[in-house]
Formats: sequence, structure tokens, C-alpha cells
Amino acid sequence: MNFTARAYYLHEHDENPVEIRTSDDVRGLLDAMLTQPKDSSIVTLYVAERPKLDIGGADHELRIGVLADRKVGSVSFISGKDRHYAKGVADPDPIRYQYAGHLDLFPADSLVELDVLLTVAADFLASGAERLPQGAQWSPWPTEPLDEDEGGWF
Repeated sequence: MNFTARAYYLHEHDENPVEIRTSDDVRGLLDAMLTQPKDSSIVTLYVAERPKLDIGGADHELRIGVLADRKVGSVSFISGKDRHYAKGVADPDPIRYQYAGHLDLFPADSLVELDVLLTVAADFLASGAERLPQGAQWSPWPTEPLDEDEGGWF
């Protein structure tokens, strides 16, 4: 079966999400993320064919953050109550992204190469979000809140 992922990273995507159907579409999405301003550095993806929860929301989510200036990013996968992130290179503080202008923190050790983001997103699409995507070393999301440091954000 072929799946369609709906991608959201700009306010206008609330009503008209970007549709991702192929690995070329995934690459195009990541290329687009490299050109976004810092206040749109996160994209969320949902597979259209998956069932909704009783409350109407998705039962899964792939969240990709891109630091365009550093050519690296972070990725997390949520399925039900479980959230994992791709473990990578560590920074001193949590990694800061913005989704539609709102702060979104990732663990300090979540920086991965863009190729990892591409592989994970392509497998997320190919599997229909049925499982943890292949292509990354996954770690459970920290149970403690990620604290923002005292420094400036941008």
C-alpha cells in the first residue's frame, strides 16, 4: 500500500498541509526546511491513512527539527503514549527549534545528520507509521522536562 503523509510547518498548512507521497517528496520537504526562517524550523508529519483517536487526533507523529545554518537536525516519533528521539551528537543544552513561532526543545544529544532525517522520514512514509522508523538509533524521550537555558534563544 502507498501512504500519504501530511506535513505542517507554516500557519497556512493548518488548512492546506503539504502532501508527501514519495521519497522525492521527502527530500523536497527537507530541502524546503533548509530555507525556512528559525521560527518555522520544525515540521510535523502524520500519515493520512491511519485511524484517528476517539478525540479526533492522530495516534502518531513524526516531528523533525532542522538547524539550517548547521545542516543538522533532530527527529522524534510518537506512537500512542510512547515517544522516542534519534540519538546523535550532544550539544551542551537542549536543542531549540520553533514550530509556528512556539519553542520546541529536543534533548541535548539529539543532533543527527540530514541523511538520518531523510532516511527516517522516508521509512515513516513507507511503513505508514506502523512502527518506529528505521534509520536512526532511537532512545526513549527523557522523563524529566527539558529546561531552557538562561541564554538568549536567537
